Amino acid sequence: MTTIKGIVVLALALAPMLSAADTVYKYQRPDGKVVYSDVPLRGAKLIGRFELVPLPPPQGGVRRDRSRQSEDLAGDRAEQRARALDAADAEIKAAEQALKDAEERQQAGVEPLPGERLGNVGARSSRLGPQYFERQQALAAEVAAARARLDRAYRMRNELRE
Repeated sequence: MTTIKGIVVLALALAPMLSAADTVYKYQRPDGKVVYSDVPLRGAKLIGRFELVPLPPPQGGVRRDRSRQSEDLAGDRAEQRARALDAADAEIKAAEQALKDAEERQQAGVEPLPGERLGNVGARSSRLGPQYFERQQALAAEVAAARARLDRAYRMRNELRE
């Protein structure tokens, strides 16, 4: 009985050392597939053997807490920057759509509306009235405002990228 107890004690004493460094085996099966295992496999060709050593425990708890806090702060900043860039991209898309819509309205507004033509006395022709030109100026101003919005959106995104 004492021999068995001695073997058990020896096994328990050596167990932490054996588990400290794990071994990973890389095998190639007969069908050509590569397999990684923590136990040897029969009928497979051993390609490699890797010893995994655990990382040492971190030292200096206060320093780790400070570094973790700085990492968290950096992560928060990165998230805020990513959200700001997403918002800038969304604003660019909205501004592009607004510019496209304004340009389409300007193109559609080229033809005079009823009441915007004035007839000439004694002639078979007519001329465009001031309402037509006011409407054209308003449409052009709308396009210019949409372009300015798009330019601001691009500037904002470029500033965030720097």
